[in-house]
Amino acid sequence: MERMNNLEYLERSFYEKTGETGGTLYVIEQEKSGEAQVTLHCSNEAVVFSIKPNNGFPYLRTKNTPDGIVFVRREKQCWELHIFECKKTVRVKSWEKAKQQFEGGMLHAYMLRGFLDLPPFSKICVYTAYQDDHLSKNSPDPALFRQPVGKPVKKPPYADWDDPSLVILGHEVPHQRIPLNDSGQGEYTL
Repeated sequence: MERMNNLEYLERSFYEKTGETGGTLYVIEQEKSGEAQVTLHCSNEAVVFSIKPNNGFPYLRTKNTPDGIVFVRREKQCWELHIFECKKTVRVKSWEKAKQQFEGGMLHAYMLRGFLDLPPFSKICVYTAYQDDHLSKNSPDPALFRQPVGKPVKKPPYADWDDPSLVILGHEVPHQRIPLNDSGQGEYTL
């Protein structure tokens, strides 16, 4: 069975791990302004890594980190990568920031994968957990979708919010949205 090597060398406060048959893990919003928690139900072995904001690997130029990086083992040699970002309200700026955090999460995950001596990821997915959506076409703010007069019509930078996938570091990866309740709680099954 393909095992994770070197996990014992990481600070214990940096990760949480299920047993080999799965369990429950939590992705918690790290910033006080947007308190949120996603409960993850895993039927396979999984590890969630939590990097505090602006406290990732110091030798990476990007300081953007997501709220949770999750490795899930599916088969003997197959590990999947799942990156979670929590937002209280998704607006143009916060969506752009979330995509930067997905990118930072992927870079950190590649470094962790190497450190843990794991094979390349068999699947990569990203998730946005949110309470209020101000980007969807049903959004109460129609001003988001206006084009300035005299400017060529182009796809706005937030148009990919409704797309089923995003391009992160040159990889097209599935993107799923996880609605949170009024107290910032949500659930997802991996």
